[in-house]
Amino acid sequence: MELRLKNRIWLILVVSILLLAGCGFQEKDEGKKETPEQVLNQTMESLKELDLEKFNECTDNYVSTERNWLGVPVRKEYKVFSELLQPGFKGGKRYEASYKLAEKIVEHMTWEIKDVRQDGEKAEIDIEISNIDMQKVMGEYEILILENMLESEGSGIGQLIRDMLDLGNGKEDLINLMDNAGSEQGCRMGVVVEVYQKEGQWKVNISDDFINAFMGNIMAEEYPEDLEQRIDELTKSYEKKMEEWGEKLAEDAEEWMSNLER
Repeated sequence: MELRLKNRIWLILVVSILLLAGCGFQEKDEGKKETPEQVLNQTMESLKELDLEKFNECTDNYVSTERNWLGVPVRKEYKVFSELLQPGFKGGKRYEASYKLAEKIVEHMTWEIKDVRQDGEKAEIDIEISNIDMQKVMGEYEILILENMLESEGSGIGQLIRDMLDLGNGKEDLINLMDNAGSEQGCRMGVVVEVYQKEGQWKVNISDDFINAFMGNIMAEEYPEDLEQRIDELTKSYEKKMEEWGEKLAEDAEEWMSNLER
Protein backbone atom coordinates (compact mmCIF):
# COMPACT_ATOMS: atom_id res chain seq x y z
CA MET A 1 0.00 0.00 0.00
CA GLU A 2 2.82 2.36 0.98
CA LEU A 3 4.68 1.47 -2.22
CA ARG A 4 1.63 2.16 -4.38
CA LEU A 5 1.17 5.50 -2.60
CA LYS A 6 4.81 6.43 -3.24
CA ASN A 7 4.46 5.48 -6.92
CA ARG A 8 1.33 7.59 -7.19
CA ILE A 9 3.05 10.57 -5.57
CA TRP A 10 6.01 10.11 -7.92
CA LEU A 11 3.68 9.97 -10.94
CA ILE A 12 1.92 13.17 -9.82
CA LEU A 13 5.29 14.89 -9.40
CA VAL A 14 6.44 13.83 -12.87
CA VAL A 15 3.18 14.93 -14.49
CA SER A 16 3.29 18.22 -12.58
CA ILE A 17 6.84 18.89 -13.74
CA LEU A 18 5.88 18.16 -17.35
CA LEU A 19 2.83 20.41 -17.13
CA LEU A 20 4.81 23.21 -15.53
CA ALA A 21 7.51 22.85 -18.16
CA GLY A 22 4.85 23.05 -20.82
CA CYS A 23 3.33 26.18 -19.28
CA GLY A 24 6.76 27.72 -18.86
CA PHE A 25 7.54 27.19 -22.52
CA GLN A 26 4.17 28.62 -23.55
CA GLU A 27 4.68 31.72 -21.44
CA LYS A 28 8.13 32.21 -22.92
CA ASP A 29 6.79 31.79 -26.45
CA GLU A 30 3.81 34.03 -25.88
CA GLY A 31 6.06 36.52 -24.10
CA LYS A 32 7.42 37.49 -27.48
CA LYS A 33 3.95 38.73 -28.36
CA GLU A 34 2.69 39.90 -24.98
CA THR A 35 2.86 43.61 -25.83
CA PRO A 36 1.96 45.52 -29.02
CA GLU A 37 5.56 46.76 -29.29
CA GLN A 38 6.98 43.24 -29.10
CA VAL A 39 4.65 41.86 -31.77
CA LEU A 40 5.45 44.76 -34.10
CA ASN A 41 9.18 44.19 -33.60
CA GLN A 42 8.68 40.49 -34.33
CA THR A 43 6.69 41.42 -37.44
CA MET A 44 9.53 43.63 -38.69
CA GLU A 45 12.16 40.98 -37.91
CA SER A 46 10.24 38.28 -39.80
CA LEU A 47 9.78 40.71 -42.69
CA LYS A 48 13.50 41.47 -42.75
CA GLU A 49 14.27 37.71 -42.82
CA LEU A 50 11.43 37.04 -45.30
CA ASP A 51 10.01 34.51 -42.84
CA LEU A 52 6.54 34.91 -44.30
CA GLU A 53 5.02 32.13 -42.19
CA LYS A 54 5.92 33.97 -39.00
CA PHE A 55 4.98 37.30 -40.61
CA ASN A 56 1.49 35.96 -41.35
CA GLU A 57 1.12 34.66 -37.79
CA CYS A 58 1.80 38.13 -36.41
CA THR A 59 -0.37 40.05 -38.87
CA ASP A 60 -3.65 40.13 -40.79
CA ASN A 61 -1.79 39.73 -44.08
CA TYR A 62 -4.03 36.81 -45.17
CA VAL A 63 -7.22 37.85 -47.01
CA SER A 64 -8.94 34.82 -48.57
CA THR A 65 -8.54 31.46 -50.35
CA GLU A 66 -9.86 30.53 -53.78
CA ARG A 67 -10.70 26.84 -54.23
CA ASN A 68 -11.56 24.71 -57.24
CA TRP A 69 -14.70 22.55 -57.51
CA LEU A 70 -12.98 19.80 -55.50
CA GLY A 71 -12.31 22.20 -52.65
CA VAL A 72 -8.55 22.23 -53.27
CA PRO A 73 -6.90 25.65 -52.73
CA VAL A 74 -5.74 27.05 -56.07
CA ARG A 75 -4.94 30.61 -55.04
CA LYS A 76 -4.58 32.55 -51.81
CA GLU A 77 -4.85 36.30 -51.53
CA TYR A 78 -2.56 38.27 -49.22
CA LYS A 79 -2.09 41.99 -48.76
CA VAL A 80 1.64 41.80 -49.45
CA PHE A 81 4.04 39.26 -51.02
CA SER A 82 1.03 37.34 -52.30
CA GLU A 83 3.01 35.95 -55.25
CA LEU A 84 5.41 34.17 -52.87
CA LEU A 85 2.63 32.55 -50.86
CA GLN A 86 0.69 30.70 -53.54
CA PRO A 87 -0.01 26.94 -53.17
CA GLY A 88 2.62 24.91 -55.02
CA PHE A 89 4.41 28.03 -56.27
CA LYS A 90 7.78 27.48 -54.59
CA GLY A 91 10.57 26.73 -57.00
CA GLY A 92 10.83 27.64 -60.65
CA LYS A 93 12.18 30.72 -62.40
CA ARG A 94 9.24 32.98 -61.67
CA TYR A 95 9.26 32.22 -57.95
CA GLU A 96 13.03 32.71 -57.71
CA ALA A 97 12.78 36.07 -59.50
CA SER A 98 9.97 37.23 -57.21
CA TYR A 99 11.86 36.06 -54.11
CA LYS A 100 15.02 37.84 -55.25
CA LEU A 101 13.07 41.06 -55.73
CA ALA A 102 11.51 40.70 -52.27
CA GLU A 103 14.97 40.15 -50.78
CA LYS A 104 16.17 43.38 -52.38
CA ILE A 105 13.18 45.29 -51.04
CA VAL A 106 13.92 44.36 -47.40
CA GLU A 107 17.73 44.11 -47.63
CA HIS A 108 18.46 47.64 -46.35
CA MET A 109 15.35 48.06 -44.21
CA THR A 110 15.75 49.31 -40.64
CA TRP A 111 13.18 50.59 -38.14
CA GLU A 112 12.75 52.39 -34.86
CA ILE A 113 9.64 52.42 -32.68
CA LYS A 114 9.00 55.96 -31.44
CA ASP A 115 5.84 55.75 -29.34
CA VAL A 116 3.16 53.27 -28.23
CA ARG A 117 -0.38 54.30 -27.28
CA GLN A 118 -2.40 51.38 -25.93
CA ASP A 119 -6.10 51.47 -25.08
CA GLY A 120 -7.29 48.06 -23.90
CA GLU A 121 -7.20 45.59 -26.79
CA LYS A 122 -6.08 48.19 -29.34
CA ALA A 123 -2.87 50.13 -29.77
CA GLU A 124 -1.33 52.68 -32.12
CA ILE A 125 2.42 52.59 -32.63
CA ASP A 126 4.55 55.32 -34.22
CA ILE A 127 7.36 53.67 -36.16
CA GLU A 128 10.04 55.17 -38.39
CA ILE A 129 11.22 52.95 -41.25
CA SER A 130 14.30 53.51 -43.41
CA ASN A 131 14.80 51.73 -46.71
CA ILE A 132 16.03 52.20 -50.27
CA ASP A 133 14.11 54.89 -52.13
CA MET A 134 11.76 52.83 -54.31
CA GLN A 135 10.03 56.03 -55.48
CA LYS A 136 13.30 57.00 -57.17
CA VAL A 137 14.00 53.44 -58.37
CA MET A 138 10.62 53.14 -60.09
CA GLY A 139 11.10 56.54 -61.74
CA GLU A 140 14.51 55.47 -63.04
CA TYR A 141 13.00 52.20 -64.26
CA GLU A 142 10.32 54.06 -66.24
CA ILE A 143 13.05 56.24 -67.77
CA LEU A 144 14.99 53.11 -68.78
CA ILE A 145 11.92 51.64 -70.49
CA LEU A 146 11.25 54.88 -72.41
CA GLU A 147 14.90 55.12 -73.48
CA ASN A 148 14.82 51.51 -74.71
CA MET A 149 11.66 52.23 -76.73
CA LEU A 150 13.23 55.31 -78.30
CA GLU A 151 16.42 53.44 -79.25
CA SER A 152 14.59 50.48 -80.76
CA GLU A 153 13.40 50.24 -84.36
CA GLY A 154 9.83 50.90 -85.43
CA SER A 155 7.24 51.91 -82.85
CA GLY A 156 9.17 50.58 -79.85
CA ILE A 157 6.19 48.47 -78.76
CA GLY A 158 8.15 45.26 -79.28
CA GLN A 159 10.86 46.54 -76.94
CA LEU A 160 8.24 47.49 -74.36
CA ILE A 161 6.87 43.93 -74.46
CA ARG A 162 10.38 42.51 -73.98
CA ASP A 163 10.96 44.81 -71.00
CA MET A 164 7.64 43.79 -69.46
CA LEU A 165 8.55 40.12 -69.90
CA ASP A 166 11.85 40.80 -68.14
CA LEU A 167 9.96 42.45 -65.28
CA GLY A 168 7.71 39.40 -65.00
CA ASN A 169 10.47 36.80 -65.27
CA GLY A 170 13.96 37.96 -64.35
CA LYS A 171 13.49 41.54 -63.14
CA GLU A 172 17.22 42.01 -63.75
CA ASP A 173 17.07 45.68 -64.84
CA LEU A 174 14.90 46.62 -61.86
CA ILE A 175 17.13 44.70 -59.42
CA ASN A 176 20.26 46.39 -60.83
CA LEU A 177 18.68 49.78 -60.18
CA MET A 178 17.83 48.67 -56.64
CA ASP A 179 21.44 47.57 -56.07
CA ASN A 180 22.65 51.01 -57.13
CA ALA A 181 20.09 52.69 -54.88
CA GLY A 182 21.22 50.59 -51.92
CA SER A 183 24.53 52.48 -51.76
CA GLU A 184 22.80 55.87 -51.75
CA GLN A 185 20.85 57.72 -49.10
CA GLY A 186 17.46 56.07 -48.94
CA CYS A 187 14.08 57.24 -47.74
CA ARG A 188 12.85 57.51 -44.16
CA MET A 189 9.14 57.37 -43.47
CA GLY A 190 7.11 57.65 -40.30
CA VAL A 191 3.85 55.72 -40.10
CA VAL A 192 1.24 54.89 -37.48
CA VAL A 193 0.68 51.11 -37.23
CA GLU A 194 -2.48 49.70 -35.68
CA VAL A 195 -2.16 46.63 -33.44
CA TYR A 196 -5.17 44.82 -32.01
CA GLN A 197 -6.02 41.70 -30.06
CA LYS A 198 -7.71 38.76 -31.76
CA GLU A 199 -8.46 35.59 -29.78
CA GLY A 200 -6.10 36.77 -27.04
CA GLN A 201 -3.19 37.43 -29.41
CA TRP A 202 -1.85 40.74 -30.68
CA LYS A 203 -2.10 41.20 -34.46
CA VAL A 204 -0.52 43.89 -36.63
CA ASN A 205 -2.76 45.52 -39.21
CA ILE A 206 -1.11 45.55 -42.65
CA SER A 207 -2.42 48.86 -44.00
CA ASP A 208 -1.52 50.48 -47.33
CA ASP A 209 0.44 53.18 -45.49
CA PHE A 210 2.43 50.54 -43.60
CA ILE A 211 3.19 48.61 -46.81
CA ASN A 212 4.28 51.81 -48.54
CA ALA A 213 6.59 52.67 -45.64
CA PHE A 214 8.45 49.34 -45.44
CA MET A 215 8.65 49.14 -49.24
CA GLY A 216 10.44 52.46 -49.54
CA ASN A 217 7.55 54.68 -50.73
CA ILE A 218 6.89 52.43 -53.72
CA MET A 219 3.27 53.62 -53.97
CA ALA A 220 4.16 57.29 -54.48
CA GLU A 221 1.92 58.89 -57.12
CA GLU A 222 4.74 61.11 -58.43
CA TYR A 223 8.48 60.72 -58.86
CA PRO A 224 11.13 63.25 -57.74
CA GLU A 225 11.02 66.44 -59.80
CA ASP A 226 14.19 65.76 -61.84
CA LEU A 227 12.90 62.32 -62.83
CA GLU A 228 9.43 63.67 -63.70
CA GLN A 229 11.12 66.24 -65.96
CA ARG A 230 13.21 63.58 -67.72
CA ILE A 231 10.14 61.34 -68.18
CA ASP A 232 8.25 64.28 -69.69
CA GLU A 233 11.11 64.91 -72.16
CA LEU A 234 11.29 61.24 -73.16
CA THR A 235 7.51 61.01 -73.53
CA LYS A 236 7.49 63.97 -75.93
CA SER A 237 10.35 62.43 -77.90
CA TYR A 238 8.48 59.15 -78.11
CA GLU A 239 5.30 60.90 -79.30
CA LYS A 240 7.37 62.54 -82.05
CA LYS A 241 8.87 59.16 -82.97
CA MET A 242 5.38 57.66 -83.22
CA GLU A 243 4.24 60.46 -85.54
CA GLU A 244 7.25 59.93 -87.82
CA TRP A 245 6.74 56.15 -87.69
CA GLY A 246 3.06 56.60 -88.59
CA GLU A 247 3.89 58.88 -91.52
CA LYS A 248 6.50 56.41 -92.78
CA LEU A 249 4.00 53.57 -92.44
CA ALA A 250 1.41 55.55 -94.43
CA GLU A 251 3.96 56.32 -97.17
CA ASP A 252 4.96 52.66 -97.40
CA ALA A 253 1.31 51.61 -97.61
CA GLU A 254 0.65 54.18 -100.36
CA GLU A 255 3.67 52.98 -102.32
CA TRP A 256 2.55 49.36 -101.92
CA MET A 257 -0.92 50.19 -103.24
CA SER A 258 0.57 52.04 -106.21
CA ASN A 259 2.70 49.04 -107.10
CA LEU A 260 -0.38 46.81 -106.96
CA GLU A 261 -2.29 49.08 -109.38
CA ARG A 262 0.52 48.82 -111.91
